[in-house]
Amino acid sequence: MKKTSSTAVLLLLTASLAAACGSDSGGKTAASSSPSAKASAAPSGSPAASAAPQSDKTVTIRISLVESEISKDDIAAFEAANPTIKIVREDVTATKLAAQIATGEAPDIIRVNGVQELPSFVIKGVALDLSPYFQKSTLLKADDILPVADVYRFDGKNVGKGPIYGFPKDWSPDFSIWYNKKLFAAAGVPEPDAKTPMTWNQLFDLAKKMTIKSGDNVTQYGLVKPNLLEADLSSIMDYTLSKGVKLSTDDYGQIDFTKPAAKEALKLWGDAVKGNYGPNSVNNFDKGVADVDLFLNGKAAMIQRGYWFSSRIRTNDNTKTHLDDYVMIPAPVAEGGQRVSPTGSATGAIINKASKHPEEAWKVFEWYFGSKPAEDRAKTGNGVPALKHLMAAMPQATNFDKQTYAALQEELKYGDKYLEINPFLLNAGTILSKHLNPYYFDKSSLDEAAANITKDSNIIIAEAKNAAASGK
Repeated sequence: MKKTSSTAVLLLLTASLAAACGSDSGGKTAASSSPSAKASAAPSGSPAASAAPQSDKTVTIRISLVESEISKDDIAAFEAANPTIKIVREDVTATKLAAQIATGEAPDIIRVNGVQELPSFVIKGVALDLSPYFQKSTLLKADDILPVADVYRFDGKNVGKGPIYGFPKDWSPDFSIWYNKKLFAAAGVPEPDAKTPMTWNQLFDLAKKMTIKSGDNVTQYGLVKPNLLEADLSSIMDYTLSKGVKLSTDDYGQIDFTKPAAKEALKLWGDAVKGNYGPNSVNNFDKGVADVDLFLNGKAAMIQRGYWFSSRIRTNDNTKTHLDDYVMIPAPVAEGGQRVSPTGSATGAIINKASKHPEEAWKVFEWYFGSKPAEDRAKTGNGVPALKHLMAAMPQATNFDKQTYAALQEELKYGDKYLEINPFLLNAGTILSKHLNPYYFDKSSLDEAAANITKDSNIIIAEAKNAAASGK
């Protein structure tokens, strides 16, 4: 791989990391050589399940997980069992991390959004190929890993193929729908089928029926999703994935939003905005109010969120006393498309290829993803574990838990495909907003919007590829 200049790394990774920040948390069935895992012969909670590094000197492993993702108690337990390794957790912004990577000072273990960031880290030579480590792992074995882990595979052209570079700490089928039964009953609208996925057209028709107004003011939205109810890159790519259409060329050198499937997606979201079915730029919605809060406060009938959202419903003061009012149903499909239920994030980590202590970094990595911390995460229901044997630890006590868990198991059957992400398409959100807002306000046509998005996207892609190629 051609070495990339520090300037190019900073440019590309800053934009790619910033674009993925704030994301919430499918894949191909793992082959026998895939890094999957079942319960090891050693106690699953034991940090010392792997052979200790051969060193008499204390080694510090820096890790960029956020504070809520790794407890001080867990770190203390690991260090007690591994006295030659010290873990230091660091808070890093996207800009700081990109600068650290460019100067060779990044943490040993780097928190990564597998869907949106992994290809960029691989292309830039930041991610260490972990295939040899997984093949020898006593905690992360091939027959126990769920297919979603393959989102951390990348062969330079295809996500899900090639070496494995990381692992998800938790994830969800992020395009699933949740609805509030009481609001449907109050509106006299039949509830959606909990087992058969709606098409996007059917979902938006239902959202229209469940949008309630008082004069010109919306008092209840029909549907909300992360950020505004507008087209974003993930939503477009979910639709084109269902249609079996790829927008980028194989070398990621160009992308085409004028393809019929992309324009179908843009029109659907445009109609949703113009119909005012959810918070959007046209209705000047207060962006300080989160979609989650609208749903939990009974101001939205449906929300598009992953399985992890069940944890919020269980613990929220407005919802935890009547859990049976909330139902998780399948992700919608494109008109004439195949059923898919991909992850939009799969947050996890990679090991920095520049780490001076890769063996010790792997020991920490393996412990975090395959031992007690992983078991504790599974018990919360705040995301889906990547290890099959941890499924049994997920919440299944109440009727709410049982319905949600059953819905999840069905969605997992359709999680074997990945969103298309062009690693050179930086600031896609800005490009989409620039050209879709005039379309939402009827100041431009759909064809004009799609053509302009394509034009600006390809300029950005060309600049990013040139920056990456300029390194000596």
